[in-house]
Amino acid sequence: MTHKLINLLLLKLKLLIILLLTALLSIFLFSFSTSYEMADDIWKQLGMTKDQGLDGVKQSFLNGYLYHYGARNAKNITLNNRSAIARDLMIYTKQYVSSPVFKSEYDRLRQDARPEAPEEKLRTKEEVRKEKIADTEKSIRKTEEIMKQRDMVKIMQPTLDMLKKTLQEYKEPNNKYIESFYLYEVRENEDKKRSYQERLTRWEKEYPAEFKIKIQERLQQFLALSATVDFNAELKQVGNKKKFVNPVYEGKSYDWKQIYRAGADVIDPARKFAEQWLTEL
Repeated sequence: MTHKLINLLLLKLKLLIILLLTALLSIFLFSFSTSYEMADDIWKQLGMTKDQGLDGVKQSFLNGYLYHYGARNAKNITLNNRSAIARDLMIYTKQYVSSPVFKSEYDRLRQDARPEAPEEKLRTKEEVRKEKIADTEKSIRKTEEIMKQRDMVKIMQPTLDMLKKTLQEYKEPNNKYIESFYLYEVRENEDKKRSYQERLTRWEKEYPAEFKIKIQERLQQFLALSATVDFNAELKQVGNKKKFVNPVYEGKSYDWKQIYRAGADVIDPARKFAEQWLTEL
């Protein structure tokens, strides 16, 4: 299936809180009694349409990627009340991942990502022999047809002799070539089964039937990563970009830098909420 090509994509769910600060920022709109016009204005400031924002929410959770598109100006919107909005985001996100709608989408994605069992194609040795004999007889007939052409007898005679000799050998009960062909198919089937079991094990780990297991992992990942972020790290202007003065920080992951950019006033309440959520899970 096409979605399985997402490497199989698909397959790594990432940090919950970072998603809240980006694509999931859209959720906070529903925690306020804003007018339709005001909501449209905020979407505009985020650089996305309402539909794009809501789709980003769903895709971020289900596929585990960081949908930062269109949210480049989100920080400006939340400057006056960042901590409060961070808490609202956590509350509504918790409600979202607990909803029947999300569970249905997750179950669908989980089943779509399940690896397909290999088709059993193990043949008996005599079935292999029968196929090889039929193929060789077909080659003999084609060779004899070619030999009917002018000046082709001398050229094709060695080939015909070799094919006839091979045909006789294939008919021998204990022919070593038939044995090799058969054992090759046995090994190939065993390899396919082993590969399927490995992929099935990875699938069960990456897509647990109970999604709260994955929520626990994501919260733990966030807490572990955010604990390493230095919110007092200095930046310097390099061309039209800002970079960390400390080269170690500049080499940090994209997620680490997103947490830094969100700021301690957002991450601190998010960490407290995540810790409380973990105790409930």
